[in-house]
This record gives sequence, C-alpha cells and structure tokens, in this order.
Amino acid sequence: MIAASLPLEVLLLAVAIVSVLLFALGVPLVLSFGLWVVAFYLFVPGFSMANMSITAFSELESFTYIAIPLFILVGDLFRKADVSRDIVSFSRACLGWLPGSTGNTVIGTSAIFSAITGSNAATTASVGQALYPSMEEEGYEPGYAAATIASGGTIGSVLPPSIMLIVYGVTFGVSIPDLFIAGIVPGIAMMGILLGINMFVSNRFDYGIDTDAYDFEARNVAETAWKAKIGLGAIIILLGGIFAGIFSPAESASVAVLYILVTAVVTGRLRSGSEMVRAGYTSLVLVGVLMPIIVIAVLVQQNLAYLNLQDAVSEAILSLGSDWLIIVALVATVLIAGLALASIPNVVLTAPLLTPAALEIGLDPVTWGVIFILGDAIGFITPPYGLNLYIISGLTDIDYMIVAYRALPFLGGLLALLFVLLAFPEINFLA
Repeated sequence: MIAASLPLEVLLLAVAIVSVLLFALGVPLVLSFGLWVVAFYLFVPGFSMANMSITAFSELESFTYIAIPLFILVGDLFRKADVSRDIVSFSRACLGWLPGSTGNTVIGTSAIFSAITGSNAATTASVGQALYPSMEEEGYEPGYAAATIASGGTIGSVLPPSIMLIVYGVTFGVSIPDLFIAGIVPGIAMMGILLGINMFVSNRFDYGIDTDAYDFEARNVAETAWKAKIGLGAIIILLGGIFAGIFSPAESASVAVLYILVTAVVTGRLRSGSEMVRAGYTSLVLVGVLMPIIVIAVLVQQNLAYLNLQDAVSEAILSLGSDWLIIVALVATVLIAGLALASIPNVVLTAPLLTPAALEIGLDPVTWGVIFILGDAIGFITPPYGLNLYIISGLTDIDYMIVAYRALPFLGGLLALLFVLLAFPEINFLA
C-alpha cells in the first residue's frame, strides 16, 4: 500500500539505492542489480515480466557470443598445457637484455598471456607466481615488482584478441574485426609505455641490470619462439584468420582450440582426456557466471534508456562546452565505473551513458569502444579498488597501499595515453 502511494521515481530510486548498497556489501551483481530490474517491471506500467525472458533469449542467441567460451577454453588449455612457461622464455629472450630485464619480461609475458586468456586477474596471478621470485632475486624492491606485474595484466583487455572487445562489439553492434584492428596500436602503446617506465625506473634504482644472463641473441629468440609454438601459433591463427577475413571470431577461436589440442597432445603437454575435460569444465563455469551478468546488464541498460537517463548524462557532459572538459569528464566517469564494476557490467551499463557525448566530440564507435576498454583496464590498477593490485598484494603478502603507490608511475603513463587517444584519435591510424 505504501509503495503504491509513492511516485514512480521515488520507488525506483529507493530500489536503486538498496541495490547499490547490496552490491557494496558483496552481494553478487546479478542479484543486486537483478533486484532493480524486477522492481522496474513490477512498478512501471505497461512493462511485462515476460520481457525479461524475451530479452535474455534475443540477447544470447547471437552467434558471436559463442566466441566467449571458446576464448576462455583457449586460455584454460594454455594453462593445462603449461604454455605460460614457454611464453616467459620467449619474452625473456626478446626483452630481458634491456634495462629492467625481468620487469620487461613480466610486461611482455603479460601482454601475450592476457590477450589470449582475456583475464587481467588470471594473468596477474599466473605471471606473479612465475616471475615475482626472479624479480626479488634481481634486487627489485618488492612493492615495485608487484606493481609491475599488476600493471602488465592490464594490456590484454585492449590488445587483440580480447574478450572485452568481443563483448563490446556484440553488445553495441560494432564490427569485432574492426575493434581488433583498432586495438593494435593502443595495445602496443600500452606495452611500450609500461616497458619505458620500467626501464627508466630500473636504470635509476639499479633493478635487474647487474645480470648479464639475458644477452640478446637472434638464435635464442628463434629457439624460444619455436618452443612457444603452441601459444604463438594460436595467436597467429586467432588474429590472422580474423584479419584475413577467413574466419569469424567464433570460428577462429574454434580452430585455435583444435590447434592447441592437437599440438599439446602430440608434444605430450596433455596426456589424458581428463585434463581436457577439466579445462572445458572451467570454461562452462565461467560462461555460466558471465552470461547472466550480460543479460542483467542489458536489461538495466534498456530500463535506463526508458527513463532517458542516458540522454540526461550525455547532455550533462556536453553542457560543459569545451572539448577538453568533456574529455576530462569522460575519463573520470570511465575510471570511476572501472573501479566499482567488473569489466562486462561496466561495458554494458556505462558505455551507453557516455557514447553520445563521445560521438559528439568526433569519435567513431570503433575508436570509442577501444578507448572505453582502455579506461576500464586502467581501473584494475587504480586505487582504492584496483583488482590487479589486490590480487598481487594477496599473492606476495605485500601491503595493498605499498603496491598501489609503486604502481603510480604506470598508472600515470596509461592515463596519459588515454587522454592522448581521446584528444587526438587520429593517432590510432588503424581505427
């Protein structure tokens, strides 16, 4: 009775506050925001609850979504076949001879590994376990070593093939091959910036430069590349097939899975069917987590569009007048959302609110998509909620604030890249 007597705006605002509080207290996003979705259909006249199932079916029937579990399976098979060890050796051969040695290896390995697995968190944990002890042995300050690993984990969100670019493309009807191509320059720029910062800091504080164990030799690069043929070959198949127009993203991922299975079995990396089944099981579990989040996020997006919130946010940003102020507002909003939300909900919920303003200042949908994903990735090393910082802090038992402080140079470099791409989008000549 009380609810019936309150204005619709008050009811929805009250439920929204409750949903945000539940989310802040640790209630899964599907349940906390799902509460708001159900309340919307209960309180708003003319909306049937059946729309939830209709939207879920129409959203998930997209063939392109098949690429997501296949890309996750590629990452799982990588781990089961211990491909990360070969990628570390290849990255060390390519980058270990530069000032910063193992720090450079961390960044190169993270770029390759996270691009394939599509997971910042998994990359941070895997690379941290593999290379943090080596960084300690080479004299890196522990907090800086942990920060380098956390920062390297951000690259895979932008550098293709990226699951986040696939989600963005499917959700907003943007060509995934175009997004992949547009992600090459920013992804390489991210890696270059992180490498440059690590080399500068390492040279200044004598981190990792006293060893002569990593001299550059073309023969060593070729040998480690051949040993890493499972991982590097999968990358060639994934990107080459898509860019050449031979495969769709889903088909390319399918071929990559087959390639990894065959080469891993032939080389003895996978010896039993149970290992393959376990890899597939993990993929199914993750898909079972991701798909409901996508559906709820799309439903929230539809409801916000009905309430004209997207137009209101866009008009508020555009009312700032100056393109530079609009750019600052876009960057700030992207970073704040990246701190509070997981990547997929952030893409589906926040991007529609900002897209009209981004298009108004001259960005095309592909360029804006890559920039948005870059901003989301930066959130992983932005305190107070940077996920990668928490993961490496727990893994190394180093205080979170120490890691966050040591990550500030990397954070500053990536923020500078974000501003440059927003202010001068023509720099990304492949977009």
